[in-house]
Amino acid sequence: MAGTTLRFVLLLALLAAAGSTMIPRTVRYLLASPEKADRLAACSLAAGIDPGVPAHTSFVQAGRQPAPLEECTARFAQDFTPVALGVGAAALAAAFAVYWLLPVWRTRRTRVVPVEAVDVHGDLRPLLDELVAVAGLDRTPRFVVDPASRGTGAVAFGRPRRPVIRLDGGLVATADTERARLRAVVLHELAHLHNKDIGITYATLALWRVFLLVVLLPWAAVGVDILLLRGTADIRGMYAPFNTHAQVLGGLLVLAVHLSRLEIVRHREIYADLMAARWGASAKPWDDDAAPQRTRGGWRELLARFAALRHTHPPQALRRTSLTDPKVLFALKALPHFLAGLAADILVWHLGALPHRLLWLKAALAAGLVVGIGGIALWRAVLYALRTGQPVPAGWPVGLWLGLGVVVGELTGPRAAMNRWLPAHPEALLILVAALVLVTTWTAQNAEWWLRARRGRSPGPPMSAGLAVAVLAYAAVLYWWWSVGEVLTEGWPFTTTGLLSSYGLPGLPPPPSDIGPLWHVVAVTGVLPGTLARAGSLWWGTVLLWVLPLLALVLRSLPGGVWGADPETENLRRPVRVPPDLEARESAPYGPGRLLAAGLAGGAVCAAGLALVPARLSGADPGAEGATGPARLAHLMVSVLVICAAMALAAAVVAALTDSGWLTAGLVAAGITGLVGVASAYAMGRTDTLGAPYPVSWSLLRDTHLPYTVALGLPVAGLAAFAGRGVGLLGRWPVVGDRADRRPTTAVSVRKRSVHPASKGAVHAVAIAAVVAGAGTTALSIDGSEPSGRSSRSATSMMDRSTPAPSKAVAKLQHQAWAAAGGLERLQALRAAERTYSGVLAAVGKSTTDAELLLAMDRVKDACETLDRATRRAGTYFTVPSEAGQRMWARVLARHRTMTGTCHALATRPDSTTATAVATARQSAVDSVDAMLYWLAEKRAIRPESP
Repeated sequence: MAGTTLRFVLLLALLAAAGSTMIPRTVRYLLASPEKADRLAACSLAAGIDPGVPAHTSFVQAGRQPAPLEECTARFAQDFTPVALGVGAAALAAAFAVYWLLPVWRTRRTRVVPVEAVDVHGDLRPLLDELVAVAGLDRTPRFVVDPASRGTGAVAFGRPRRPVIRLDGGLVATADTERARLRAVVLHELAHLHNKDIGITYATLALWRVFLLVVLLPWAAVGVDILLLRGTADIRGMYAPFNTHAQVLGGLLVLAVHLSRLEIVRHREIYADLMAARWGASAKPWDDDAAPQRTRGGWRELLARFAALRHTHPPQALRRTSLTDPKVLFALKALPHFLAGLAADILVWHLGALPHRLLWLKAALAAGLVVGIGGIALWRAVLYALRTGQPVPAGWPVGLWLGLGVVVGELTGPRAAMNRWLPAHPEALLILVAALVLVTTWTAQNAEWWLRARRGRSPGPPMSAGLAVAVLAYAAVLYWWWSVGEVLTEGWPFTTTGLLSSYGLPGLPPPPSDIGPLWHVVAVTGVLPGTLARAGSLWWGTVLLWVLPLLALVLRSLPGGVWGADPETENLRRPVRVPPDLEARESAPYGPGRLLAAGLAGGAVCAAGLALVPARLSGADPGAEGATGPARLAHLMVSVLVICAAMALAAAVVAALTDSGWLTAGLVAAGITGLVGVASAYAMGRTDTLGAPYPVSWSLLRDTHLPYTVALGLPVAGLAAFAGRGVGLLGRWPVVGDRADRRPTTAVSVRKRSVHPASKGAVHAVAIAAVVAGAGTTALSIDGSEPSGRSSRSATSMMDRSTPAPSKAVAKLQHQAWAAAGGLERLQALRAAERTYSGVLAAVGKSTTDAELLLAMDRVKDACETLDRATRRAGTYFTVPSEAGQRMWARVLARHRTMTGTCHALATRPDSTTATAVATARQSAVDSVDAMLYWLAEKRAIRPESP
């Protein structure tokens, strides 16, 4: 029903994901050892990670000492997974118990009686049985009456196998005189049972109540304690942004779930009204209840709308209007889509613990829920508009509201800002908004094309295919965003040297092959979509953005039937106003031939641009030593940029000259342009037309040209289509107002144009060939192998490796953390090994017999091993997060290695020379440890030792 089930699924998935992260956090806080928890938190500070730096800088800092960081976290980590799983299972059991006991509680709370107890004349029960038969229910519900209620309504509740309908006492008392009201009210409740509303509604309600009491409230209490009470004021202040964002995210979760659930319930009420009307319910009860609304304005109107959000039933006036025209069921409202985007972003945050190899799954899940909710609503709205002769919705407002929900979730939660109040460049989040606007606009236009193409057939299969394509396209954007693009919220962290090094090139090329600003363009393309051709990045789904509409256009130009009845809208049994020019408007103002011609023209422009590549790269010397790699990369990337630019140009021109389906038409032209451009690059490279220092092989085409053309070229072409559409509207500004009057005439004139059957068949053959070529080559280009870890061209390998110096407060905490997480322990282990070693040396000096000397020398060997183990263990620890401290720590390690070496020398050659070296090395090592401890005490990282 208009995607309400999918929205329920989103809420359930959100609650499940939130519980999977909130419960372990609460359990750890309540059961974990505070000492180990503090030391676990100190591991990141000891590694030199500054909590106040941007996220990408934190990633760079965390990657500098991965082995010590992993060892430290593994040492102090406390696993409470069994307890968390037990709490989660108990919460689910409690939710099931609440779901099971809700009908009992509602029955006993109102002290209901069976309907037979109040049916004194015996004519009420037969009427109810008749209405049940009209509804066609498999199970007859149990009818009860609340004698104490003076209302004239009813409510359906219970479990799916044991439904109950409770009638108000006032409704039963007026059954003889208000028989029409009784029939309408009972049929409305039976419609809820027919639509299976009570099962999913009460399951969501039970889970929500248990989630609030068992999961959210303890989590919020723990969060408040961490934010305001636990630890020192310095630690609380340092992590205040992150902890505050987390608490705000919990509040947004409550808002999103509560308002979304109420809005879905209100939507289903109207469906129940329409179902009751279809079964013959009179509209008189709705007329009587629909009191005339007073005209309000300003703040009163706004407050009235806000107050209506907390109701489970829509206004009576709206329900009455919907009986004759259910346009509210097909309206594209802002609030539901805003809440869907917000809920999906919160879901993504709670899915953050998924490993990187499952990033594609997280992207597909988030995109499926967001685009699925907006896409289903768009398909239904387009179908309603076509059946009623109204303008087809544009689609972009849905994407805008979904995107705004995502942005609000990103800015108010800790995902984008991490441990800062706001990201430095929040405008980067507009990429997600633009992607959703592009996808939803495409969905609306693709829906129109397919609904016109499949006249007289069910819209189910094309709708499923269209939604799947939209989901894959947005999932590909999300995959790229979470892999690379998300760091753009903190600025541009990538360096040209790092980006070129990620291609296997050691920085900038030597002067003979330096071609100036082109290298910066090459560097930028390294962080854009299309870098990888692996299946997990989902880049291949984007090609269907032009393949699927082109296929619809071909089917649309074939001879077809008349409009058939859609099962869902037919069930509403409402009069449909069919405008006299509907048949004319079902014809397209263009056919596949025009878009093919536009695509081929764009391909010709692309081929001409590719032919100019050798002239642009004439300054590069492929024969120079070390220049083959840079020159190859330059030729490769210039070709990619030329193809993408030609695709954008084709999309912009077609969108500017097109009225109906301007985005899908632009993408079709861009897709054909890209296909021709890739083929031209391959042909020119094989024939050495490009002057490249390497042959253009299929592997290069598969790994680079096609992925960039599909993953980068098509989104850029989509944005260019928006720009072209704007230019086209500005050019037609004086006559935009009468566009609707001119469109049928244009369509009719095109419809009357005669086309030779052979030419039409050739156009269809070329179009089908383009579809097969686009989908086929993309399928062959997919790299099915998935790496075990992150790609070698990860975002962190391209970032600026320099990091700012920490503040004095952070430096103090880092020194304290370095000592607490294991630094002081290792220094004490070194000192203990030194004392053991000194005792053994003293025993050697006191030996008076050969037997005592041999025994003492054996103890020297053991002391050497102990000293060696302590030194090697200290060498695997973190570097000190300051230059002065690291110099002292390096001196400690170096002197202890020297002392270990002299110890082994003494054990093998016990003479006066080695004894002197041992004494000198031991004293130097002891002094270095004392100096290190004194320095840590001076920095207030440890307490000074008592004299």
